[in-house]
Amino acid sequence: MNRLLAIALVTILFTTSCSKLKEVDVRDMKVTKFELINTTTANIHIEYLIENPSGRTISVLSADGILKKRGVNFAYATLISADEITPKMASINGIVFRIEISDPLSLLAMGLNVSKWDLDEFLLDGVFTLKVSGARRRTLKYKDVPLENIINAL
Repeated sequence: MNRLLAIALVTILFTTSCSKLKEVDVRDMKVTKFELINTTTANIHIEYLIENPSGRTISVLSADGILKKRGVNFAYATLISADEITPKMASINGIVFRIEISDPLSLLAMGLNVSKWDLDEFLLDGVFTLKVSGARRRTLKYKDVPLENIINAL
């Protein structure tokens, strides 16, 4: 799940259309805290080192995604805390996602070791909203992106 969120964040930042924003670099990403709320819901705190060489502040306003397994909704991810990336510097930022498993029995059937899952079965749908200083909001939509492609891109 950590890799999935990392790729989503990198994709959001790379697809903005302002100058030098394609040079934004996410160097390190790690899960700093995992809060299990109940058997199907958890909050994941992610800390990342990012370099923003552009002269614009980038705000990640919202992110919602659905992870599907063989066409059936498996998990939902929602951004809980918005984030702002400062211009012309490298900084350590944090972001919090709420992950909710829609069917806990399918999770148990697959096993809790994520590295042994068959990633070919998973697709991601997502909607991300960004605000770049001096520009309007931009909403990015992704449909049926293979999870395996996202992880391999990392």
